[in-house]
Amino acid sequence: MEMRRKKKVLVVGSAEKSAGGVSSVIKLIKTLPVWNDYSCFWLGTQIQRNYLWKLWYAIKANFISFFIMCRYDIVHFHTVPDKICLIIQLPIFLFALLWRRKIIMHVHMGNQLANHTNNQLFLWCLNKSDVVVLLAKKWQRLFEDKYPLVKTPTKVIYNACEDVREVGMEEKRKAIVMAAFFNENKAPDLLLKAWQSIHDKYPDWKVYMLGNGEVDKYEKMSVQMGVADSVTFTGYIVGKEKEKYFRESSIYCMCSYEEGFPMVVLEAWAYGMCVVTTPVGGLPDVLENGKNSVVFDFGDWRQLASSLETLIENENLRRQISEYSRTFVYEHFSVKKTNEEISEMYDSLY
Repeated sequence: MEMRRKKKVLVVGSAEKSAGGVSSVIKLIKTLPVWNDYSCFWLGTQIQRNYLWKLWYAIKANFISFFIMCRYDIVHFHTVPDKICLIIQLPIFLFALLWRRKIIMHVHMGNQLANHTNNQLFLWCLNKSDVVVLLAKKWQRLFEDKYPLVKTPTKVIYNACEDVREVGMEEKRKAIVMAAFFNENKAPDLLLKAWQSIHDKYPDWKVYMLGNGEVDKYEKMSVQMGVADSVTFTGYIVGKEKEKYFRESSIYCMCSYEEGFPMVVLEAWAYGMCVVTTPVGGLPDVLENGKNSVVFDFGDWRQLASSLETLIENENLRRQISEYSRTFVYEHFSVKKTNEEISEMYDSLY
């Protein structure tokens, strides 16, 4: 009996050196068995550089896609409904339709989906796709409610987490970390306000702000608040440098108002950090307050301060949450599980 040929997959999304969740997800997927099993090829469409570099990068990606589309059976788009992103990827999408390829729209967005119900380009792409992948069951329910005219089947695939179980709890320092592209949505000011109210009590604790964005604005804010001596802005860091902060720090803080399914929380759990977070994005699917996280209300810096104090003063609680979180993340977000789900999705298209 003749063996059926494995289908080949063209994966389209942000460059690995770009900031944000999309590039992190692609970087991890490239390490999974499914990448080789389906002869996947990554085609980056956006990069974190100046505008001329961004333009060149997008033009190059679309040019390449014209010549290689014939080699692939499935085109797996990792995207957001932002019109610029969609327009950049549109020529590749059209080539895929022209060649009658199966199309997957992997949407890296959560509650922001409600803001794009009148985005005609997004709606057209969704309806022309064969599968729409969403980041959480919560977003699947929202999608069904807000996009009744989209008949394309949906599938939930949670972001996976890299295995870092060799991390030892004895390595932890008295440090709080926040990693983000700093802007109003990420709300770093909430952490600064909370820290301002308690930092005098804990002079041996430090706050580390990892990332780019409106860094100058929040750095000046830390000076005005009188906490600059205990708050460090590192700028955009990746790889071993970022890993060092995650490996050694005790608490991770997420203050965002809107997210899809923040991969950084999974990373924090894997590195044994206690996560203090808003119930943002798809996280309510998996948050267990007091067990794998400490949850505070959106915009409530006083509640955040109280949550931080509870963890700072109770080392045993920090250890319990850390140990439970590490077990939890590998049970529910293992690379093996994600690999199986992506493989099943690819196979289901033929």
